[in-house]
Amino acid sequence: MPIVLKNNYLYLYMSNKSLRIIFILAVSCTVLVIVTQFFWLKKAIELEDNIFKSSVTIALKNVAVQLLRMNQNNSSVDSIVTRVDEKYYTVQVNDKIDTVVLKHLIKRELLAQQIKTDFKVSVYDCESSNMIYSEYVTDTKSYENVDITLPQEYSKNKKGNNYFGVYFPTLRQYLTKEMINWIISSIVLVLFLFILAYAIFIIFKQKRLSEIQKDFVNNMTHEFKTPLATIKISSEVLKNPNIVNNPERLLNYATIISNETIHLTHQVERVLQMAKSGKDILQLKKEDIELYPLLLETIDKTYKPLVRSRGGNITIECSNVNLHVYADRLHIKNVVSNILDNAIKYCIQNPVISITAIEIDESIMICIKDNGIGIAKDNLKNIFNKFYRIPTGNLHDVKGFGLGLNYVKLICNSHGGDIKVNSELGKGSEFCIFIPKNVKH
Repeated sequence: MPIVLKNNYLYLYMSNKSLRIIFILAVSCTVLVIVTQFFWLKKAIELEDNIFKSSVTIALKNVAVQLLRMNQNNSSVDSIVTRVDEKYYTVQVNDKIDTVVLKHLIKRELLAQQIKTDFKVSVYDCESSNMIYSEYVTDTKSYENVDITLPQEYSKNKKGNNYFGVYFPTLRQYLTKEMINWIISSIVLVLFLFILAYAIFIIFKQKRLSEIQKDFVNNMTHEFKTPLATIKISSEVLKNPNIVNNPERLLNYATIISNETIHLTHQVERVLQMAKSGKDILQLKKEDIELYPLLLETIDKTYKPLVRSRGGNITIECSNVNLHVYADRLHIKNVVSNILDNAIKYCIQNPVISITAIEIDESIMICIKDNGIGIAKDNLKNIFNKFYRIPTGNLHDVKGFGLGLNYVKLICNSHGGDIKVNSELGKGSEFCIFIPKNVKH
């Protein structure tokens, strides 16, 4: 291999390595940013909850102080407020409570602490623990500027040993509203990170497509260079005027040119067919096909002589010689030809190929088994991808564009069928084509 080509491979390797490092760093930073953001979001929620707790405690303590002053009670209010849970607080007044005044005092003190949320207030008798009053209070904003005038006397039926509780049923919604800026910033950050991840994915995808394109150009160059060189040499020989004196030699070189021209034509048609299939829906010309004669015709002219020249053997076996299938004759023939091409190309010994056709339910199954080099499990999932070729390192002894099996898969799917492959490295491969019959006989 030329030094320049080696340098190109080295550059590609270094580029891949650099991209992997960048990808790992990007993923690590993304995870770190997400974890950090959610950590501070959690801390912000805890802080907001603590602020709410402190504000409610101050507000309810102020309410208790004012109630005690109204009753001319100088009792201590240091531990008068108890937080039962995150939504429920109790206040031990142990004195008379005017429920109308209580409701207005709670509203005013909560608003003074910038707490604007619904609440439920209840008054209990300390001696019996029975609820003597309960009311759900909403629309807190309307009490922002209310001036509460406390009454001078209380009704005689007010008990003198009471406590009240305040419940905040919409606390979660209130805290969420207070945290809206944090929540929006977190959503924006996550969206940005998803966009970044998508951009990295696109970069890797474009790089892969670039590498595929380079491989395709290199493979196409190899595919066209050899037959063109053969044609050139043959044409140079035919330019010799003395060639007419040797008809056998003249026919031989003319045949070589004809064969290589046919080979090039097939390669160009294959590339054009795949390019067309990527843009438009593949148009099939389906007809009733007798399968056995089609398979026989496919292998007789080309593959039998080629396999025998390498000391191998190719056989056809049909469960029924009258098997019929409704399909496109040309495409089905090309599908079989593509698989046979691979069976011969990827065989390092005498090729032994068997073709079996059987009827399974409403489909015809055509299995082509070979004794080639086989396919590793890691590569099986990719062999039907366009331009994919099994990596062989720096070896380029097997030619091809990486289009054959992709074309095979496309044709099978276009017919409403499928293709399966069983293969083991060093033990050959078996491709099974399934095509719906769609014909009754």
